Amino acid sequence: MQRDFSPVEQDMTRAFGKGWTRIAAALVGLLLASGVMVSSAAASETVEVVDRIVAQINDEIITYYELEQAALPYMAQRGTNPRVLEDDEQREEILVDVLDELVDRILMEQEARRQGIEVRESQVDEWLAMTQQQQGLTDQQFRQMIAQHGIAYEDYRQIIRDNLLQMQLLQMRGRGGAVSRSEVESEYRRRFGEPAEVERRLEFRHILLVPDEETGGEQGAMERAAELRQRIVDGESFAELAETYSQGPGSDDGGYLGTFSPGDLASSFEQVAFSLEDGQLSQPVVTDFGVHIIEVLSEEEVRSDRVTRRMEQIQMELQEREAERQMRSYLQTLRARAFVDIRY
Repeated sequence: MQRDFSPVEQDMTRAFGKGWTRIAAALVGLLLASGVMVSSAAASETVEVVDRIVAQINDEIITYYELEQAALPYMAQRGTNPRVLEDDEQREEILVDVLDELVDRILMEQEARRQGIEVRESQVDEWLAMTQQQQGLTDQQFRQMIAQHGIAYEDYRQIIRDNLLQMQLLQMRGRGGAVSRSEVESEYRRRFGEPAEVERRLEFRHILLVPDEETGGEQGAMERAAELRQRIVDGESFAELAETYSQGPGSDDGGYLGTFSPGDLASSFEQVAFSLEDGQLSQPVVTDFGVHIIEVLSEEEVRSDRVTRRMEQIQMELQEREAERQMRSYLQTLRARAFVDIRY
């Protein structure tokens, strides 16, 4: 059976392709399920062992040789030095985990054959093209990036096929990592509070006094800031006083900082700054940087795309998390109805 990507599969694929560093780590991990060797000096030091069957999954087997071949990619995913295999106890722990992954891979392949599911080359091409576009890489740069991780390009394509096969198996069950709008909005509120269609942008300038021996510590800096604030209230130029006394950014420009939205500034400064109204001059306030006098020069409300960006990011995260949960559950179901004999 051959199918085009569904909208949910496309969303899942976007989630799987969010960043090269993450992609590289995930795909190196998937190598363990493909039995692809990653080059390593340790490979030549592997002790020769007579091959034997270590697991049977229905009518298919996994040999000890295949298990050892999959161990190095498994460790590459976790940044583990291959020399840990020289320790008998650690070696056994790693091989048990690798065998568990290999059993899962065979169960998925068997189920895909039973349902007549296959991944077309055009689907692999589409995934690769989309990932290259997201990362801003040419085909040559993308291939070089893969090669740097010790992966042959054709082996990489096979890894993508396995990944897409997982998604299609979930889709055939009417699932696939889909999450509702309400789930996304609930997670947004948990992280950021109520979403706003518009956001408040403020233009600031400030005077910063850094507590030190010269200013007499924090108390001395507070007293000096109070004096400077009173001079501003009495009519002296904020800009001239900032150029003379401020020890912070913008001092050469009358203390000017620029225009900012919530989330753009350090939280200790932003909490105070966004509590002010247009044209208001703050009392001396202590932040992580020192003692400030802050003035709001202007205020405006603009339509925010920050909410949209955050919602999209949260949706991808939740989709990936749900897909992983569903796959774990699905594999448990496949194991329960299969003949799985572990002999290791």
